[in-house]
Amino acid sequence: MRNVTVVKVIMVSVALCMLLSQPGRTEDATEPSNQDEADIMEQPGRLFDMQVPEGFEPVPTDEAGILKWKKDSAEIYLVVGDLFVESGDELFKALRKAAGDGKNLDKVETVKIEGGQAMLLKEKPPGESERPMTWRLVIVLDKKVINVDFTAPAKDFDRFRGDFMKALDSFRLKTDS
Repeated sequence: MRNVTVVKVIMVSVALCMLLSQPGRTEDATEPSNQDEADIMEQPGRLFDMQVPEGFEPVPTDEAGILKWKKDSAEIYLVVGDLFVESGDELFKALRKAAGDGKNLDKVETVKIEGGQAMLLKEKPPGESERPMTWRLVIVLDKKVINVDFTAPAKDFDRFRGDFMKALDSFRLKTDS
């Protein structure tokens, strides 16, 4: 039950960030868009660098600040939003505490990322092999939050674990963010 709460807190936080960051905005060079992958990953003003694993193809989305890649049954889903609270520090502490109480989480790791605070939430395998399993990287900056989900059906997750690790290990915040 607590894991449901953890997931809800994180998803509501990300959703609110996205909703509050969108009104009246148009896409510009500082915001990810649904262009070719090479254009997205080379975009000036982007907050991060991440190597998309081989074979993962970009999937169009309708919203600025959302990127998605797919390979077979696996997905990498990235959301960037504006922070909706005054203190990124307080938000991170609250999310970390809620995640630590999650009973359906296999592991909650604090991740060292220069320029921000991050944690990796690894779900326990679900009872049904067709159900999705997710690793979620949550990064909180002073004025932004970044959420990266690595998802595949439980029965396929181990096949994509190396790809997910490659993307995780390559994730870096840009020094000017």
